[in-house]
Amino acid sequence: MEWPTGFGTASFGPVSMGAAVLLVLLVAAAIWVARHPRLGQTLRARVRDAAVFRRVRDAPVVRRVWAWSSEQLKASKWAKARWLPAYEAGIILLVELAVVVTFAVGFTEVLEDVLEGDGIAGIDRPAAEWLGAHRDAWLTKALLVVTSAGDPAGLAALAVLISGAVAWWRRSWLPIVLAVVGAVGILLVVLTAKVLVVRERPPIPFAVIVEKGFSFPSGHAAGTAAVVLLSAWMLTRYLITWWTPQVLVWTVAIGLTGAVGLSRVYLGVHYVSDVVGGWLLGTAWAGAVILVGRWWDHSRRARANQTESGEGMA
Repeated sequence: MEWPTGFGTASFGPVSMGAAVLLVLLVAAAIWVARHPRLGQTLRARVRDAAVFRRVRDAPVVRRVWAWSSEQLKASKWAKARWLPAYEAGIILLVELAVVVTFAVGFTEVLEDVLEGDGIAGIDRPAAEWLGAHRDAWLTKALLVVTSAGDPAGLAALAVLISGAVAWWRRSWLPIVLAVVGAVGILLVVLTAKVLVVRERPPIPFAVIVEKGFSFPSGHAAGTAAVVLLSAWMLTRYLITWWTPQVLVWTVAIGLTGAVGLSRVYLGVHYVSDVVGGWLLGTAWAGAVILVGRWWDHSRRARANQTESGEGMA
């Protein structure tokens, strides 16, 4: 069987085997998580019982601050009921902020490697050459379809569909605002980064398709990470409440994000560092938007509780 130049051979080579292994691992991980609905509680318990957490909790300064706060709240059950949930929510938001910062720092590390030509950037050309020599025609055709899922039009349609459904269900404009900020924001961030870095795409011999514009970071990888992860969060926070469907949504989101990014390297239109940088940037952006959404929800509930408590005391 003959295939167009650059598509590869009609075989099941090492790249196809690797793709199959990754798919099996993702499905296996999803099944394992789906069978452990109390996984989140277990992880929180292990963190709470960890030696590092206990040392921080039992530190003299922390104990004194906690004792003083408790004394201040003993006189008022209303204040205690209102302050403790806010305190716990604040801790969670700080942890989430730390995660977002970690992804952002990871992006800056990849950016530094690209600018200096070392680190992860050192495997870019060898990986492009190896993939160009080991393409399988069936996988190439499949990934041409997958990579189109990361096009701006497709991501925009997904954002409109998911945010519109969630907004209608909640009778709130917040999901639509978050979707617009997520989709338009990551587009502007990626375009700005491309113009500032000015990295050329891999040479034509490595590419199956021709793409215009600069290479770093991958807009498909960043856009898919931002929009798909944000959409998955909105679905599982506001619409889907059962554990197994939630796991399914996040499995599809992670799998699609990974597949679109890997397709860009496989098809020869991006280097490995372009995609890794895009993943980190898109995930950091999605995390920041999610953080704002959670903070807004918490603030709204806190104001509502304060109003109800005030009416009850009147």
